Amino acid sequence: MQTKLSDEMAAKLIKEYGSPLYVFDKAGFENDYKNLLAAFRKYYPKYKIAYSYKTNYTPKVCELVKALGGYAEVVSGMEYTLAKHLGYENEKIMYNGPVKGKEMYEHIALGGTVNIDNLNEFSRVVDYALSHSDQTVRIAFRVNIDIEQGFISRFGVDVENGDFDTVLNKAREINNIEIVGIHCHVGRSRSLQAWKNRIDQIFALIDKYFEVPPKFIDLGSGMNSIMEKCLADQFGGDIPTFQEYADVVGKAFQDKYGHLDEKSQPDLFTEPGTTLISGHLSFLTTVQCIKHIKGKTFATFDGSDGNMGDICRLKQLPMTVHAFGKNRESVTDTDFTGYTCIEHDVMYKGYTGLLGTNDVVEFRNVGSYSNVFKPPFIYPNCAMVSIDDNEKVELIKDAETFDYIFETYKF
Repeated sequence: MQTKLSDEMAAKLIKEYGSPLYVFDKAGFENDYKNLLAAFRKYYPKYKIAYSYKTNYTPKVCELVKALGGYAEVVSGMEYTLAKHLGYENEKIMYNGPVKGKEMYEHIALGGTVNIDNLNEFSRVVDYALSHSDQTVRIAFRVNIDIEQGFISRFGVDVENGDFDTVLNKAREINNIEIVGIHCHVGRSRSLQAWKNRIDQIFALIDKYFEVPPKFIDLGSGMNSIMEKCLADQFGGDIPTFQEYADVVGKAFQDKYGHLDEKSQPDLFTEPGTTLISGHLSFLTTVQCIKHIKGKTFATFDGSDGNMGDICRLKQLPMTVHAFGKNRESVTDTDFTGYTCIEHDVMYKGYTGLLGTNDVVEFRNVGSYSNVFKPPFIYPNCAMVSIDDNEKVELIKDAETFDYIFETYKF
């Protein structure tokens, strides 16, 4: 959970780096990472974290994960290339996703494991294995299971219609294919019961289809982040802690596999993205004008909801108004709106309090699907800085420019 910035620090950052601006809480991220790891390893020492690049692939964040011993979880050739650029060996890259490009073959050739999502992808891997008989092709299967999540997931190989039996049997017929793991991930399912359900189903599948446990079991993501009370209350207030997730997941693995010798125990992976990053990125944006229209008040900012990820469209984010403006006024039921020409570009609804032009609002909990989702719509994206526990500031992303946006276009 990110601590709000002091007025002095907010003013310093805006003066030096401009507005709008992302601020990464390096120390907070590192602390949550270590706490999550410790909570699970309390029960199951072979627990490992594979950080979800798609959630926020800021290189300095991914470098920090690598320094902490984490794996890279990637879902595209672009993200795979980033992991390699950061120095990852292929055995520490989890390659997921429904549409894998040509980089998948390089990953296999260099000893990496591919988590198969669909039958067509499996056919591609089989063709590769048959034409490269001198290589060991390591695969796992992402399985599509129903954990009573209330919707039909589109990802993974169905375990109920015979598809899983088909691919598993075919893979076992090919000498140079090695099945090393089972993977699952079900979105929008963050409750403790949802985790219990996925564990029960994965264990049942392994007992049915494997004589000995695979080398790893990857349960995907879906744990809540540590969040401020005002946000937690909007989720019903009962947000599981890392330790509570570990009490369900880690203990189940200890009970299931703890009696085996260490070499025979499967590695346990989860793939946190939102879990770790969401609470450690904030967004600073400045009031440009305040408008009173037909009894309704609007404050227009130099940022937009596109900077903040989907969560600002679903919940009211934790925020602080830094009173830098002059001629501040008392406003009621005020919507904070972005710079775009889109009516629904609303970052916060119903603010009541003092506000003035040039005030800076700090939105917290924007680390998930924010800067990676921001389109070059009307304005390019802003800069990002990192702050450590000694309040040392480092620029970790430049503001985008006209030349950056338009270099791929032909004039």
